[in-house]
Amino acid sequence: MPEKEIKKTILVVGGGVAGMTAALDLAGAGHRVHLVESGYDLGGQVAKLDKFYPTDHCAFCPLWTEIRRCKESPLVSLHTTSSVETLEKSNGRYRAVIAKSATAIDPDLCICCGRCESACPKGVARPIWEHAYPSVYLIDRNRCGDCRSCEEVCPTKAISFEREGVKTELSVDEVIWAAGFTEVSLAPLKEFGWGTHPDIMTSLEFEAWKAEAGENKGAILKRSNKAVPRSIAFIQCAGARDLRLLPHCSSVCCMHALKQAQWVKRRNPDIQCVILYTDLRTVGRDYYEYSLRDFGNNGIRLVRGRPSLIYPLPAGNGIAVKFEDTATQQREIWKFDMVILNGNLEPTLKSMPGEQPVPELDSEGFVKKSTISCGFVMEPADVTESAIQAASAALRTIADQK
Repeated sequence: MPEKEIKKTILVVGGGVAGMTAALDLAGAGHRVHLVESGYDLGGQVAKLDKFYPTDHCAFCPLWTEIRRCKESPLVSLHTTSSVETLEKSNGRYRAVIAKSATAIDPDLCICCGRCESACPKGVARPIWEHAYPSVYLIDRNRCGDCRSCEEVCPTKAISFEREGVKTELSVDEVIWAAGFTEVSLAPLKEFGWGTHPDIMTSLEFEAWKAEAGENKGAILKRSNKAVPRSIAFIQCAGARDLRLLPHCSSVCCMHALKQAQWVKRRNPDIQCVILYTDLRTVGRDYYEYSLRDFGNNGIRLVRGRPSLIYPLPAGNGIAVKFEDTATQQREIWKFDMVILNGNLEPTLKSMPGEQPVPELDSEGFVKKSTISCGFVMEPADVTESAIQAASAALRTIADQK
């Protein structure tokens, strides 16, 4: 599109579902978009999911389509491994400095031959992710032993450890914040036992562990010894709705636990699954029906109660979960082989390191509603809600366009 026909230039911070949706809507309306993502590729946290609810289809399929559209759009400029270093407003426009971190592998030269992966003695050279488009390798420089074996075998000379980061200055009309969410450490809440046993995992850790594209190829196994577990407890509101850590409800966790429990039972019906919840919040379209689907037949047990203690048994034969069943008002101690902690999600902007510029946040770390934003950075939201909010944010940025 000729420059004279381009209407506005928009900066979108965050390359997950919300950011990509906003970018594509803006580009479709003839606006130029600079899409900034801190990771190596687009997709955000959704790229780490095994399945979507309530359709249960693969998370990769729709995500890959949106990633490809962003990369092929002539009006979307991608800035991966990048962050907004400075952001200043003057005369109705924004001046932004985008800092791109140095990467050992030049993605424009990488042909994804895999020779660096074979040559690396520490195993830190790997593809960005299983479905990256186009395929490209990365090297985790924090774990690299600096042996330079990969440099010697690279046929296109794409690898260089002397490469430095670059900064780009942009002038934009509007900014959309779509930075998404991250897991916050549960270590301060000792009663959950996170970090004391390999089979006490967070929900996203378990999602990656059981993924069909992961190392276990979809098999449900214990992380401690790769044996098949007999029972799994899904603990809701772990860290959430708790004034000591996260006072808000993370919104997506009930459906996420229901999805994970159902897929555990599909892959191994003999595994007993128990969901310990505060109250179930299934507010999206078809979510309530999804929560009830086959629950009478598949053996998933829902128990209303919040654990007061999760503790690995000294004999090594399981994990004890102490809680009160609020329906019966009885205190219980049950034993499980695995425990999945769900709820410890916070907006990414709240935990951004350094002095990076961020919009004004409320007391819980979410962007204030007066700021143009979308997705989890504005309020707890799942994939569908994030996409809806992103479309709304895109419209807000161009509302005064004549």
